[in-house]
Amino acid sequence: MIKIFLTLAVLLSFITPASFAQTSKNKVYETFMSADSVVIVSHTLTYTPVLNDGDYSPRLIENGKLNGKIIKQRLKLGKKDIDVLASILIMPLKLGETFERGMCFTPHHGILIYKQDKCSFFDICFDCKHFVTSDDIKLSDSLRMITWQKLKTFFKSRKLDYQIPMI
Repeated sequence: MIKIFLTLAVLLSFITPASFAQTSKNKVYETFMSADSVVIVSHTLTYTPVLNDGDYSPRLIENGKLNGKIIKQRLKLGKKDIDVLASILIMPLKLGETFERGMCFTPHHGILIYKQDKCSFFDICFDCKHFVTSDDIKLSDSLRMITWQKLKTFFKSRKLDYQIPMI
C-alpha cells in the first residue's frame, strides 16, 4: 500500500507542473483569441534605470492606457495573425532545453491585447530574450530559442523592425 502511495505521489509531482503550465498556456491562447483587438508595437526604451528621486521611467501602459508618446510603429492584427502570434508564444519548452539569456532588459516591442475597456500587454526585449506582462497574463518568458526567433521574425515580417537586433 505504501509503495502504491509513493508511486502515485511521484507521478503526480511530474504531472501537476506540466498540466498547470499547459492550463496557463491555454488561458493565454484564449485571451488572444477572445480579444476585441490585438496590436503589436515598437517603441522607445522603457524600464530605464531610476537613479534619483523624481526620475521617470516610461512604461508601455500608464494608468491603464497605451503611452502613445513612446510608440514608433503599430499594427493591428487580423484573426489569422492573432492565431499565429498566440501559437508562437505558447510553444512548449522541451524538457532540459536551456539557452543563455542576457540581462539588459531594454524592451522596444510590445503586444497589446484589448478586451472591452481593458488592455493586457507584453513588453518585449529581443536583445536579452525577456518580457514582462500585465498581471493577468501568466506566461513564463523562458521560451525556446526557436520560439524567440519566430517571435522576432513575426515582428520583422510585419515591418515592426525598430531596434530589432540583427542576430
